Amino acid sequence: MFCLDAHFLACLAVGVLVVVAYVLRDLVVLLATQYLSPLKALRSPPSPSFLFGNLREMYQQENTGLLYDWEDTYGHTYSYRGFLGGYRLITTNLAAITHILTHTERFQKPDFVRENLAAMGAGSESVLTTEGDVHARQAPAFTAPHIRTLHPIFWDKAAELLERWIRLSDDRKGPCVSIDVLPWLSKATLDVIGLAGFGYQFNALAGENDEFADAYHLIFSTARKLALRTILETWIPLLRKFRPQSEAMDRASAHLTGIGLKLIGERKSMMVVEIGKDGSFENLPECLRHSRPRDLLSVLVQSNMASFASQRMTTSEVLCQISTFLIAGHETTASALTWCLYALAHDYAAQHRLRTALWTIPRDSPTLDDDIAKLEYLDWVVREALRLHAPVTWTMRVATETDDVPVDNPFTDRWGAVCNSVRVNKGDIITVPIQAINKSKRIWGEDAHSFRPERWRNPPESIKSGLWSNMLTFLGGSRGCIGYRFALAEMKIFLYTLVRNLEFSADEGVVIEKVFNIVARPIVKPPNSTVSTPVNAGLTTTSASPPNMMPLLIRPVEAFSGIRDTAGSPDGNH
Repeated sequence: MFCLDAHFLACLAVGVLVVVAYVLRDLVVLLATQYLSPLKALRSPPSPSFLFGNLREMYQQENTGLLYDWEDTYGHTYSYRGFLGGYRLITTNLAAITHILTHTERFQKPDFVRENLAAMGAGSESVLTTEGDVHARQAPAFTAPHIRTLHPIFWDKAAELLERWIRLSDDRKGPCVSIDVLPWLSKATLDVIGLAGFGYQFNALAGENDEFADAYHLIFSTARKLALRTILETWIPLLRKFRPQSEAMDRASAHLTGIGLKLIGERKSMMVVEIGKDGSFENLPECLRHSRPRDLLSVLVQSNMASFASQRMTTSEVLCQISTFLIAGHETTASALTWCLYALAHDYAAQHRLRTALWTIPRDSPTLDDDIAKLEYLDWVVREALRLHAPVTWTMRVATETDDVPVDNPFTDRWGAVCNSVRVNKGDIITVPIQAINKSKRIWGEDAHSFRPERWRNPPESIKSGLWSNMLTFLGGSRGCIGYRFALAEMKIFLYTLVRNLEFSADEGVVIEKVFNIVARPIVKPPNSTVSTPVNAGLTTTSASPPNMMPLLIRPVEAFSGIRDTAGSPDGNH
């Protein structure tokens, strides 16, 4: 009897071990990959935690200068510790970065990054989360001529924002009014992407509540809070079965899907009526092509219906792109504009030079859009702000095969050996430190951390990476930002409208720091100063909202020069 019990217990133990090994197989593979990684041979900073490695201190990198200190100590190529002590590659060497970003079949987004983006609303079939041939089939080409057709939307929303800020400043009791510019810019860019992205009226600047926007924000904010859980679920899939369910989240997802399908259906119906069920978009008369809606979703649907059947996206794939437009075209641009105004508020000389340059272009110029696009100092300001304050500060890739990543400047490993390349194994994780490269003193000089637009008169010859302006703000290669032309045009039109008419300054007692949650967001560092309460008339806030804010002092240009534009679009329409 005892032997039978022992045999039963042994079988049970083996069975349990098999089940545990099956459940934890992804985690076991992760641990094995990390243990065998050649990245262990690289120099690395000490790890304060086995569970989280250096991850927690990396989230404060811009406030502490962590990555710049690491580069000074360990060189341009080194490793740091991630989840469960795994070694991860980090490099600011431009040759290595170019190799990683251009060989997209070898270096792709890790599963946990794609899972996080999908949970935040992008969906599993979004251009942000797919790879390989699927991504190539999904990525639309938003050309400069098409983006130009969206400029009236940019002008209208910039003018509406200007008008609201002027009203607040006109009601001021002192020479300036303190305004938290972040939520205002967030609402303005939400309105822009709603209209220009998929022809939807959010009316956020007008203070209207919208169920679509509320549903998106609920999903986005909830996913941010559960980011760690999402990462763990990637390596322990069984945890997904115990994911907390929220009736509010389910309703929000259903609402987003319903409105998205309605928007897609409207565009498909319009095309079917115009070209006939068996017709071809290519045979549609030119006049009808240009008379149809020009928002990004319309272009996407048109392109999709014109493609060969094998190259077309499914309805669910197109649906995912709507959320992608919101994520990629709303939060990032709001962050970029916020930090640009922050930089100008702290550099009055640069702000004055920009305003002087803007006033050389009349509002009624028949070539206004071209004039703004070609205005040299405005271009320098935008480049410098995006260099110094990249909305997305880093991204990650995972090696899909063993590879040797070349460097154009040898480095020394942990054992003192001089290396001309970095060996990575399949499964090794690479961090692309966008902001650290954009602010590297080795690349940009000793004043790399300073806001100096004039540096773009003669930029460093060594910078060759990046999709735009030889920096990594919009990444590069085939995974570069598809909406960078959209973002640049929007930023320049908003800056022309706002800086031409308003003066921005900063309260010297307020210290702004960065926190990272998808994009770089500002917070006021407590508690060593008294901050005048920003005016947020017309904005809805809740106690659950994160404490992100950018208070700036604003006054109309007429307050000191007697000049100010009339708010409105370039053609004088309101």
